[in-house]
Amino acid sequence: MAKLTWITQRLALAALWVASIGALSAQPLDLVQEANTWVKRSPLTATPVSPRLGYEGACAWDNVHLRLIRYGGHNQGGGGEQHAEVWAFDPLTAKWELKEPNASPPGVCCAQQNVFDSIRGRYLRFPAFSGSHGWQWWREIYLNDSSVWSYDLGENKWRNLRPLPAPSPRPLRCASWDSDNQVVVLFGGEGSSEGTWVYDPYTNTWTGLNPSPQPAFRSGGNMAYDSTHKLHLLFGSQFTDDPHTWAYDLPKNQWRDLKPPAMPPTDKNDAVLTYDPIRKVILAVVKITQGEDEQATHRLETWTYDTGANRWTKMNPQPEPDPTSNRARVLMFAPELNAAILENRTHGKVSNEQQIWTYRTTPRGPEPSLLPPTNLRVKADPNGATLTWQASPSAMASRYEILFSETDAPWRAQYQRLSLVDSKESSWRGSGVRRGLPTFYAIRSVAANGRLSAFSLSVRTQPGVPKDPVVSVLSANKVELIWKASDDAAGYHVERAPVEVLTEDQLPRLKKQTPPPAEPSVGVIRRVGSFVRLTQTPVKETRFVDMSIELSKPAAFAGDALYERKFSAEQLNETGRAYRFAVYAYRVRAVNALDVESGASAFCLTIPSTPQWLFAKEEGTACQLKWAANPEQGIKGYRVYRMNGRYDKDPIPRLTTEPISSLTYTDPEAGKTSRRYYVVAVDALGQEGFPSSPVWFEREWRRFYVPFIGEWHQ
Repeated sequence: MAKLTWITQRLALAALWVASIGALSAQPLDLVQEANTWVKRSPLTATPVSPRLGYEGACAWDNVHLRLIRYGGHNQGGGGEQHAEVWAFDPLTAKWELKEPNASPPGVCCAQQNVFDSIRGRYLRFPAFSGSHGWQWWREIYLNDSSVWSYDLGENKWRNLRPLPAPSPRPLRCASWDSDNQVVVLFGGEGSSEGTWVYDPYTNTWTGLNPSPQPAFRSGGNMAYDSTHKLHLLFGSQFTDDPHTWAYDLPKNQWRDLKPPAMPPTDKNDAVLTYDPIRKVILAVVKITQGEDEQATHRLETWTYDTGANRWTKMNPQPEPDPTSNRARVLMFAPELNAAILENRTHGKVSNEQQIWTYRTTPRGPEPSLLPPTNLRVKADPNGATLTWQASPSAMASRYEILFSETDAPWRAQYQRLSLVDSKESSWRGSGVRRGLPTFYAIRSVAANGRLSAFSLSVRTQPGVPKDPVVSVLSANKVELIWKASDDAAGYHVERAPVEVLTEDQLPRLKKQTPPPAEPSVGVIRRVGSFVRLTQTPVKETRFVDMSIELSKPAAFAGDALYERKFSAEQLNETGRAYRFAVYAYRVRAVNALDVESGASAFCLTIPSTPQWLFAKEEGTACQLKWAANPEQGIKGYRVYRMNGRYDKDPIPRLTTEPISSLTYTDPEAGKTSRRYYVVAVDALGQEGFPSSPVWFEREWRRFYVPFIGEWHQ
């Protein structure tokens, strides 16, 4: 291969990784580093400025854009505001970039082990602690938090995926991306006893698996997927001593204690893990603490775990990363760089830095000589399915073996040979494909001597989930739903569910900060009932009008709830005014030519969605705001809210008594102290909707943001 330019090399490697997740590039990116060494990359005197973000953020490696993505955690002071910021870091240039997206999920701390979906190129965010460090509106947390949000760095766009039913993912959980089954496995978290769950981004579906036995529930520890041995490895804990190395086999739904002969220190080790697919080992950084409280001292140790040999090895690199306390480290692996990346947040008199280190276990070895075809695709028709692919990059591939499995979930697939075709072929069509339920396909290369490659990524005869649904309330008896088309969809089904809400007048936490109007707005979703299908046959258009609805008065909630948020007695005002309208949730499913249905879209309510692209600008003691128009029809206008201070005791006044039709607003009385602003849309019935993400005026720790923001900022 001719030597590539830096940017061409970067793009070529990204494309190769996306096309074949297990295929490691033969031309590594230029990250100079010896084996078994840690190298500090940022902050250094000669590197671009660091934002010095606080600890407890959640980082993941974006293999599409070749960036570390960081979300959440505390501000530069350590234990302050819980961030919702997204940052991108380039390991080759040590440059940080603040992304200012369309909207954001509520800010969090203790947010470890969010996951990157390397197939769809999405960062997946799960809930953590919110609302406990100030500068957050509980109405935003109540309404905008959900079990999964996704972030697309290329679009700079967050999406609230709102799958139902769903668990309640907890902070300091263990989670890992299963690159073979293209799903997330999630376990534990602080205060959680829900056990082992799987999230499938392709269907936007959670599945509780309830294996028995399971590891002890815990706060902290980490999980990483060993793609060589097809196991999720779990190790470590923040507050307990767990002297075990656990392995989870997803297809078997089985946890095992591997009982290696020796292990790293296990007592409150707050371990962080990642998988090195080049050396084929789990890499771990563990904390060893001596003393307690203010007298405690820490050191870090680097270990590897070989699953096949069931052996832990202390690596003893010199030096180790600088010592840090609990919840201050996040570890991930960048195969394109042949390097693990560690965010390491020191905090003390000697060192107060947001550090980035890289570690290389071993030099890159030769690429596998036999690779599968890439870019496998499937398209359904009424009588079968057609597969297409791109040729294997391996010259020794003489034929391709096509495999299939009829099952309802990727981890349950048991593949059988379906056909064998010449390597010159780039498509294949099969008839007699099962209707109504998915068929999974994979393909692999076969050499002349019979040697087999690894499987390609699998595909399924199931359409993708419809994206970006929008519900417009045109009147009390007319609701319009639109959405974006799904791949391989022949039509769509629309579903509706009753929703029970509580108003801001029924929630003391909201009422004390913002006096409710005469007709209070939705403050929280309390329950969502079962969805009922409104379409007897699939509709062809990406639009549906519901004329069977009655919103003018509250509807009684009956039956089981797919979702319920519980409140204690002191969190409720039993004499508060109830919501004056009925509220419903809508969602959409695609169906293809084989009558196979997709998973459900995010659900949307019959109140306006979150205003997006909100920005602020300081003009002396005035604050200017601007935002994008909501996508719903019939929006009457917008209301603006100002957070006057950090704490729950501080008022959040409604600055616009009546909705304004403009997409800009100036607050002449912002002053010179820190403020945050929210915008809420109001529909044709006068209903306020979901709050926007907040923006800052004279933000705290502003000096750290000056190098990264413009005149208009979030």
